Order: sequence, then structure tokens, then C-alpha cells
Amino acid sequence: MKKVLGIAMVSLCAMTLAACSSKGSDKKESSTSSSKVEKATNRTTTKKAAEPNTIPTDADHDWFFKDNVFYAGNETMTLEKSEVLDGAESGTKVLVLHTTILNNSKKEQDPSNFYMVVHAKQKTDTSNIDLTPGSLSIDDNGNSPFQDEQDNLNNALLPGKKVNAVLMFTLKNSNPVTVEFSNADFAKIGTKTYDVK
Repeated sequence: MKKVLGIAMVSLCAMTLAACSSKGSDKKESSTSSSKVEKATNRTTTKKAAEPNTIPTDADHDWFFKDNVFYAGNETMTLEKSEVLDGAESGTKVLVLHTTILNNSKKEQDPSNFYMVVHAKQKTDTSNIDLTPGSLSIDDNGNSPFQDEQDNLNNALLPGKKVNAVLMFTLKNSNPVTVEFSNADFAKIGTKTYDVK
């Protein structure tokens, strides 16, 4: 039941992020721009390529993943560190990705939408499977060790603000985990591999 609920939640978040990211500017940009057509209004919108070695602080650039930074238009995620901890279910392990998330837009954003475009995969004996979002074991008071960061991921992030957050994936085994980063069209734009032994 938890798995079905988790998949339903991720699907809903994916639709929300895709809808939010499809809003764009009507302005013409330089010749280095790429053009997209919004299906809802049939308007042509233009996104700028990011300047080399800079991270945009607005929502008007092409999405990218580079040097632990995932720029996703309205929000930017920076991967800080990772660790493997005990999961909520007995005998499970969870890959915890500590991040910071910045709201680049002028509206509140839902950081949990990153689960729609960030996927973790791990090989088993027969398959390369998608890992489900995970949860950690709780202490004697019923608290998760990263409750504040989990709350930050699920709270509306105000314009221009940055928070610490965590993404968590339940591991299937001790094989390396490849995290894939996708754009608004769900095409893979980058990967990062984590050793979880």
C-alpha cells in the first residue's frame, strides 16, 4: 500500500512540476536560445542557455545538471552530501541526498516536485530498477533525524528563498546507485553515481 501511495504521489508531483515549468516568457532572446511551443496556448516561448560557469538565479534558462547543481527553471537544487542510513522498515537501508533548494521564481514553489525529475536506479541480478522514495527510522519520540529538511521539501518555498532539504530512496542492495536528472520533458540531462556499500 505504501508503495502504491508513493508512486501516486510521485506521479501527481510530476504533473504539477511539468505544468509549472511550461510557463515561460514571450520575449525574443539571443540566437543561442532554444524555442519551445506551449501546448496550452500555442505561444512560442524562449529559454536562454546559461552562461558558462554561472548558475542562473531566474527561471528563464534551459535546465541543466553540472557539478552537483541541478538547475530546473523555477528551482535550483545543489547536492551537498550523501549517506546511507537505516530505513523505517526493518532491515532496509535508505540513500539520503542532502541538498539545498533555491526558488528562482516570483511565486511560491513546491520543492517536493523534484521527485518527478530526479530518479534513482540500482541494478539487481536481472534489472536496473527505479528506487522508491524512502523514509528513515524514527527515534523514541517519533521523530525522523532529518525532520526539518523533510518538512522543507514539503513546504511551499517563498520566492528567492533557499532551504536545506533531503531526497531519500530505499535501496534494494549494495550495488551503486545512479541518480538521473531529467528536464521538463522528462528527458535525461545528467547523472551522478553513488557508492552505497
